[in-house]
Amino acid sequence: MRRGLLALCLFASMVLAGCLGPASAAWGSGNDAVEVQFSMEGTNVKSGLSGSATTESVIPVGCTSGDDGLALEAGLGQPVAFTGYLAASHFYTAHDTLMGARGLDFGVTTAVAVQSMPFNDAAGVVDGDGARIDVKDWSSPLNPETGAGSVDLDELDSDAETKWFILGLIPNSENVLEGMKALNEWHQPVSIQGYLVSKGGNESNPTGYLKSWHATNNECSLTVNSGNNREDLYVLVSGIVLDGASVSSNGESDDEWVQGNVPLLGRTGFVLFFLAGGVGGAAGLFVVSRSMVMRSASQSMQTLIGSEGMKKAASVKSDAKAAKKAGMESPTERQQRLDKENTKAQKEAKKERQETRASPVKDDNALGGFDLDSVLASTSTSSGPGVGAPGGRKSSVVVSQSAQAIEERVVPSNESRASSAPPSVGQSRSSPPSPKNNAGGPPQQSEAPKSQPPVRRRKAVKKAEPVEEAPAPIEHHEEEDFSDFSF
Repeated sequence: MRRGLLALCLFASMVLAGCLGPASAAWGSGNDAVEVQFSMEGTNVKSGLSGSATTESVIPVGCTSGDDGLALEAGLGQPVAFTGYLAASHFYTAHDTLMGARGLDFGVTTAVAVQSMPFNDAAGVVDGDGARIDVKDWSSPLNPETGAGSVDLDELDSDAETKWFILGLIPNSENVLEGMKALNEWHQPVSIQGYLVSKGGNESNPTGYLKSWHATNNECSLTVNSGNNREDLYVLVSGIVLDGASVSSNGESDDEWVQGNVPLLGRTGFVLFFLAGGVGGAAGLFVVSRSMVMRSASQSMQTLIGSEGMKKAASVKSDAKAAKKAGMESPTERQQRLDKENTKAQKEAKKERQETRASPVKDDNALGGFDLDSVLASTSTSSGPGVGAPGGRKSSVVVSQSAQAIEERVVPSNESRASSAPPSVGQSRSSPPSPKNNAGGPPQQSEAPKSQPPVRRRKAVKKAEPVEEAPAPIEHHEEEDFSDFSF
């Protein structure tokens, strides 16, 4: 378990390599920020790393050439180089006045300890052979407290074998401030280019400012006084030279260092390497490990059930594939299908119930032909009072118009049948002929009976059947009266 966790941490560190940097001050006028208005006539340093502090009229000191060779002069010249082997560095986001911070200390964003030597010599130092600094406290940029190590900066004197620069770096541009994060990597060759500072006028310079013994060699690189083998200086940084990269004030150098760069590969190469080596390697390891596990399982199974059992297992597997291809389904698949069908049926039934509740069905035949509104109404129907009820009583039964039309056709039909029926024998003999018949006139039709059988009224259905066309009227021919035999 611990080995797996360690491997995971190492892999994560590969992913984050070159993408993380130290916490440092920002550029600007707000809190935790610095802003430098650089000018050879006078530089103003504004800092918010400890409240609000401003150092004005700081004169940059550059390297000039004259009749006596190269020299340092305030307000003139080109940047001075501080070249050597970077042994330690420290980044500031705030300064503590209780720990002795003062003056230009508030403008320092990075402090470094550089062993003075030529750049090529520093690049040739083998890892592990360079000086190692044990930093205990670096609250004061120019006065670090160091302990046991290959070199103790507190104990340097004229008898020391090495010479050192303790530099408090003040960036003169935002790009330089961002590029100082490259100094977070110790044990590398470096050449810091910038200007020393001077008070100007007749004032004596405090610690960290230009001194009378400071001088440069023929490459404008500052030399270390052999009296104590250590120089503590503030530097207005204008550029940094690294092994294979550089930092400029405007950020337009051809080999400009950018945070996230990886040596040799670069950012693009590192991303491609990670995708090819990381993702591809992980996929390859997965395939290999899976094949090994399957092979081991197959061998164990063959040992348990034998070769015959392996053949039967293989045949069962092939039969299962053939059955599935033929359309057969397993009990699990069948159960899943039935569950889906039941769920679908329940959803449809629920949907139908909701639709039924939302739109109630009108039952037209609920009352069986009775008109509830007519029953409850107190006025008479359109056919007048007494229709369908003897004596003019109001009836709860309503006769529809269709029923009335049928009744009108039925009554005349009954009357015509009654009138066309032949008289009985007794009646024909006893009835004397009418004078009109004797006179040779047309026979008179017999009168219809006065009393008619009562007609039953039918219940009106709600939806009347379409009225059929009335049958053609039956022609009634007057029958001759054969009761008069006188010729």
